[in-house]
Amino acid sequence: MKTYIFTFLIMILPILGFGQIKSSVDLMYGIDYTYRNLKTTSEDSTVLGIFEKRQAVEKGKLNWRFGFNYNQRLTNKVYIKTGLRLASIGYKGEKQTDLRWPSENVGGEYVFDPNLPHEVQLIYNYWFVEIPLALRFEYLDKKFTPFVEIGVSPSIFMTTKTISKTDIDTSSSFSKGNNQNFNKFQMVGVVSMGMSYQISDKFQVFGQPSFRYHLTKLVDAPIEEKLYNYGLEIGIRMKII
Repeated sequence: MKTYIFTFLIMILPILGFGQIKSSVDLMYGIDYTYRNLKTTSEDSTVLGIFEKRQAVEKGKLNWRFGFNYNQRLTNKVYIKTGLRLASIGYKGEKQTDLRWPSENVGGEYVFDPNLPHEVQLIYNYWFVEIPLALRFEYLDKKFTPFVEIGVSPSIFMTTKTISKTDIDTSSSFSKGNNQNFNKFQMVGVVSMGMSYQISDKFQVFGQPSFRYHLTKLVDAPIEEKLYNYGLEIGIRMKII
């Protein structure tokens, strides 16, 4: 992972050194629909059973990302963007219902205890630090400017927030993902298009629908799992040069 980060920094440092090129910074926030894509080539019946069950019971969910961007103009219509974001990506696990507990067996008869949960669902949120690296192509130089971005986001896993939701209460816990087969460095492909609006000589606001797909599988396992998300980013841009 350190090798990837070092290579990435070597790539962007010369770009950030072009002081004569106009530059800007963004503050951004995004709302995404996040999920995962599963695939397996295994013919093992146990693996296939798990695969089919996960496909049937798991669901995507809304999530978030926020952070800042640094933009450097390369030509009149082309910019390079990098920055730093915190992103939450995940999905909902199986919802189990009609749970019964041993203590509810009274003399061979079932007696419902309202103090015990009878439904439970685990919700998984993987938190990543992203370092976006993208090219932005702008098509007009007016108050409203459409643009397209394409690039990658090297992402470093930070923690997993697992939410346990029952019919009684909701709790959450954090874990580092100590599984040695867990790939904590993820390369993510990104494509988006959007529109910016010039509100003053120094400030712009922008919005852009974006799609991201993790090119790195989450865990080295018989079932290949890759995260993806799509959603809307909004933000404010300030010129600094």
